[in-house]
Amino acid sequence: MSDKNIYFKVDTVLPDNPIIRDMMDVANGYAILRAAYCDAELWFRFGMVVNNEIGQLKAGTIKDADIRLAAEQYVRKLVLIMPVDTAKRNETDSLLWDQVWDAYKSFADKLSSRFSLSHYGQITERDVQKYMDIEQFIPNYDSIYNLRKQQSEENERYLKLMAEQTPSFDRECLYTVEYAHQRRHEEPHTAIPMLETLMKSGKFSRYLHEVWRTWRVLKQVAQSPSRDGMILNLEYNQMRYRCLNTILKLIVKNPKDIYAINDFCFLATYDNITRYSEFMFGNSAPLEHMMLFPEILENSDEDEAEDEAGESDS
Repeated sequence: MSDKNIYFKVDTVLPDNPIIRDMMDVANGYAILRAAYCDAELWFRFGMVVNNEIGQLKAGTIKDADIRLAAEQYVRKLVLIMPVDTAKRNETDSLLWDQVWDAYKSFADKLSSRFSLSHYGQITERDVQKYMDIEQFIPNYDSIYNLRKQQSEENERYLKLMAEQTPSFDRECLYTVEYAHQRRHEEPHTAIPMLETLMKSGKFSRYLHEVWRTWRVLKQVAQSPSRDGMILNLEYNQMRYRCLNTILKLIVKNPKDIYAINDFCFLATYDNITRYSEFMFGNSAPLEHMMLFPEILENSDEDEAEDEAGESDS
């Protein structure tokens, strides 16, 4: 539930300039957006009265006057519409969902418009693809990627060794993420502390957001894939903020670094794990797990095909 720790705090003294102020506002605007929505989910799932918790969210950390006002309106709207009588839970759920979503979408749209990447420089999708191209760090990446389909202790040892021995932090991040694709059904995964170490190092990589997403989904799937289970968003967001502080230091050195600004905004605006999603069963973590680990679905399809072939032979 919302508390004082939902906000992004910097770990160094920052210069006072428009770019840095905007990055702080991006992080804290989306922090408020996510926190209030996740509080509202507790009503729908458990019938918890959350008006006071949502009302504790303060927009004073946001410097942009228009966005600060939008954040205040969003919080007030949710406090106003969320029921305070648990007996009304079943009477209002359908209509209330629409109202909560409308308030969320309205604030999200204002954030997206105000902090559009085009405000900070020109960058195309092709530019980003080139910037993120893994083969500039691992030329034989296809062969590394294919190891995901070949689960073995030999692959584990190889990927771990490559991560430990490379002098490049980008390559270390990439090899560690690939290591996480081995023993992918192990819970909790042995890659989790390795990924944590990377994020806590304070070193910059253009793949920090992939390290964070991989770490978060592995932790949550191990913790609970259920809508009723514990969701550790506060912990996940504190680690998100560690990574944001690392990226922000790069932007301080070069406020025109559009790639670093893009990295910061992507990570700062990424959704929380939510109790409800497009996934019919459980929270949003299993769906993200399938997105980040697509080989899980590929293996399932292969298993089904083998089962069908076996049945036809018999």
